[in-house]
Amino acid sequence: MRILLLAILTIASFSLCGAINKNQITYLMQAGEMEKSVTLYFRYKNELGKHDFEILQQMAFILLEQGARSPDQQTQLLSIYGSGIANVSSSLDILEAGIKSSHAETQVASIQFLGGMQDDRSDELLVKAMSSEFFFARMEAALHLARRKHKTSVGQIESLMYRVPPPARFFFPQFFALIGTSDAIAILRHLMEDKVPAVRVEALLSAARFGRDDLLPAIRMNITHLNVAEKEAAAHAVGILKDSKSIRKLKRLFESSPLNVQIAAARSLYLLGDRETKNFIIQKASAGDLFAIVALADIVEGKDTLAQLCHHPELAIRINAALSLLKHRDPRSEHALLEILVRDVRDMGFMPQVSIGKTLLAFKPVFSTAQQENTFFDVPGATLAIRQQVLLDAMNLSEKVFLKLAKVIFESGQTDLIPSLVMLLENLQTPAATSLLILKSSQAGMPLIRAYCNLALYRMGKEGPYGDYLKEWIDRNKNSEMIRFRPLIPMDKRLGDSPHELTPEDSSRLLIEAYQTLAEKQQGSSIEILLEAMRDGNPKNRYVLAGLLLRTLQ
Repeated sequence: MRILLLAILTIASFSLCGAINKNQITYLMQAGEMEKSVTLYFRYKNELGKHDFEILQQMAFILLEQGARSPDQQTQLLSIYGSGIANVSSSLDILEAGIKSSHAETQVASIQFLGGMQDDRSDELLVKAMSSEFFFARMEAALHLARRKHKTSVGQIESLMYRVPPPARFFFPQFFALIGTSDAIAILRHLMEDKVPAVRVEALLSAARFGRDDLLPAIRMNITHLNVAEKEAAAHAVGILKDSKSIRKLKRLFESSPLNVQIAAARSLYLLGDRETKNFIIQKASAGDLFAIVALADIVEGKDTLAQLCHHPELAIRINAALSLLKHRDPRSEHALLEILVRDVRDMGFMPQVSIGKTLLAFKPVFSTAQQENTFFDVPGATLAIRQQVLLDAMNLSEKVFLKLAKVIFESGQTDLIPSLVMLLENLQTPAATSLLILKSSQAGMPLIRAYCNLALYRMGKEGPYGDYLKEWIDRNKNSEMIRFRPLIPMDKRLGDSPHELTPEDSSRLLIEAYQTLAEKQQGSSIEILLEAMRDGNPKNRYVLAGLLLRTLQ
């Protein structure tokens, strides 16, 4: 009815004057005639002699709202992502529509973007999301409420915890440790005595992870429990929290426990000043125990052993030794790191292997990763996250070593690490890093690599044809490229702080960043670039472009 009334008013206004009425522009957008709306806006802008920011904002918001309310899940996600790019408070209406979606992935994506906004209404929407029919949407909202230490977070999260089966409560200790208020810590202390061992273990680990040394008396009690996983977790926790009062108990554990507990106790004793226990861990690592190899990441005296293990004939040992040696910032990890970073015909991926007390994380190599997509664990997603983190940590090695790794990655022709690698080289801003980007910006046979390098050089303000190349690349790809997203990783499958947000695939990410960079650099013509792409490009791209338009108008 509102659209009909607007149409009548618009027609009447046209009959009174020959000039374009801007209400017609928004009416066409609301009626789903996006191409006609943009074309009419260009005529209106030419008559006016300048851009009308108010109309542009209305056009972008109408498009995003339509996408968020679409029955198609992919369109919903595109609109949510566009709203997140816009990062304006008025896009909260669109994110609110997202948390009402019938698709769990759309709700989770909306909640993640809400978590990045700091105002009262985003708080209200996060609280509202705690009533979702999808468990993981509620858990995502709980995480963001806990991070904000929202005044209702403890009650909301505790209420949710008691509505799930007892074994599923292992998700919740991290929230209460993160909130850190007296009532939250009281619940965390209670969870250390939960009847489910996995919940008790997670409570111990959460207390250590968030530095809750006020819970040390309760943690010490768990050291003497019969459950092996609890012993390992408690031994780890007292070491992280530097509890010298636990040294005697740790020594007893070290002398009469299963191997995983011994390693955890030995590592904590080392952290508390007992340097003799390092010999036990070095011995077990030399014998090929993966968890001992992981533990050597915290032991300075273990670097030579790790360097030797980087050349071990067994692949799993080489990989885990390289990861531990990398944490020591030791360049002797270089050769083994290349096995992790550069894919070959084996298509190697990594499967996490966790000790029973969850204090030690090793990685088991698996092959034909592309065929692992339907397993219970997202092997391709985890593998990419691990390789991206390794590349980031390799920045802590010498520039010479890092650039050598970069050249091999470029020459291998693989693309999944290119966005991260180019960004790191761009941030490095050294003459050698810039020269490498310039070299690869014109290398034949690698269009995605060329495009990313040109984008980086253009952002760096280097003189050259980099801006013209980007415009040509956008023009060639605007009709064929569709924004595609990597799968969202559920909370129970995330590896530490690995990326889990709504993330475009490599070529899609490049298209978005290219539009965004040109919009920021071009100033006067940036709006035309975005509007023409919305009108003439692939329809799936227009929702993200609408978000970029809103961002440009800020």
